[in-house]
Amino acid sequence: MERRPVKSAQLAGSHPHSAQREDWPPLSPPPCDISDDELVSISVRDLNRQLKLRGLCREDIIKMKQRRRTLKNRGYAASCRIKRIEQKDELESERTTEQVDIEKLVNDNINMRTEIDRLYQNYEALKKFANLKNIPLPQDLETL
Repeated sequence: MERRPVKSAQLAGSHPHSAQREDWPPLSPPPCDISDDELVSISVRDLNRQLKLRGLCREDIIKMKQRRRTLKNRGYAASCRIKRIEQKDELESERTTEQVDIEKLVNDNINMRTEIDRLYQNYEALKKFANLKNIPLPQDLETL
C-alpha cells in the first residue's frame, strides 16, 4: 500500500469535518528548529542529513523521528476520517436516490394493478352483457 505524505494544508480546513491542528494535544517541544510542517514533508534522507548537520545527540534525533512519525500518523488518521466521511455522504446520497426510485416503482405498481383491475372489471361486464344478449364469444375468451 502506497503511503503519501499529507501536507498540513490538507489537514487543517481542507474538509469541514477535519480536525484543526489547534485541537490536537501539543507534542513535547522539538529539540531543534525544524517546523512540524517541514518535519512532515521532508524526506527521511534529508531529515537524517539535517539532524546530523545540526549536531543533535542520539536521544534528540530519536525524539525528532518519533515526533515526525506522530505527525505523519495524525495526517494519515485525518485523511482516513475525511475519506470515511466522504464515503458516508456518498452512500447516504445513493441510499436516498434508491429510496426515491423504490417509491416510484411502488407507485407505478399500484397504478398498474389498479388499471388491470379496471380492465378486468370491464371485461367481466362485457362478457356478462354478451351472455345476456346471447352474443357468442370465441372459445379462448370463455376460459378466462
